[in-house]
Amino acid sequence: MPRAELRVTSKLPGRHHRFDEAIATIEESLYRAQFDYYDLYLIHWPNPAQGLYVEAWRALIEARKRGLVRSIGVSNFLPAHIERIISETGVVPAVNQIELHPYFPQAEQLAFDKAHGIVTESWSPLGRARHILQNPVIEAIANRHSRGAGQVILRWHHQLGALPIPKSASPERQVENLSIFDFELSDDDMSSIATLARSDGRIADQDPARYEEF
Repeated sequence: MPRAELRVTSKLPGRHHRFDEAIATIEESLYRAQFDYYDLYLIHWPNPAQGLYVEAWRALIEARKRGLVRSIGVSNFLPAHIERIISETGVVPAVNQIELHPYFPQAEQLAFDKAHGIVTESWSPLGRARHILQNPVIEAIANRHSRGAGQVILRWHHQLGALPIPKSASPERQVENLSIFDFELSDDDMSSIATLARSDGRIADQDPARYEEF
């Protein structure tokens, strides 16, 4: 497959947030991948206790100038983190990749991203396929539409305006995950799924306000 037909994303780990280290990390990553550029490059977590995410963001801006990456964004950034990098650099992330699923819908973050023209990508959009696929609310909606539970959840993401990024090693499941554009959830369906939100909905209690990832 021609490289131009691929869309490849990579991420900067927290241990390399310093400017020079970040640039070197991107260059090394490209060398290992045998690519000339990444289509999208993200800061994996803000690591607020470290306090270097603005420096890391400046490095991504520089990497884009050098042609090492085409687009730059962030992952797990809260509104306060995004406001700071925009304020200090004038550059808005193209993407914010966050934990988002029916148990943790992140309505405020989604609205913030949308207001700033930032695409919200949903990681673990199926809640890592744990109990959520057997949830009675999801199953009832799936039965009404003659669809799988996963398809209903991915369609929910799409109608929220988020971009879900599910993963599967099964070709059949990959096709199923893509087959969500020929049906639509009703307002009642969306409202029913909204009732599943939990205050403790995070899968692993990884709150970006305090979580550190190295």
